[in-house]
Amino acid sequence: MTANERIIAVVDPSYMERIPSFVQEHAVNETCRVVKREFPSLYSEFSKEEEPSEEAKSQMALVVNDILRERL
Repeated sequence: MTANERIIAVVDPSYMERIPSFVQEHAVNETCRVVKREFPSLYSEFSKEEEPSEEAKSQMALVVNDILRERL
């Protein structure tokens, strides 16, 4: 599983439903790039082979959901 797939797994499903399917891949990739640039240590947790900790998952959920909330 890639880092982007792990990050999207913690996104609130209602946000994913609101993104049109034809731009969903682009929106996901750009959101992950923002996370990688602004939160490198948190992104690196999701880049590792092992599963991220529950604390990292909750932090990532807050970050990603806030980014998507702003954009939607």
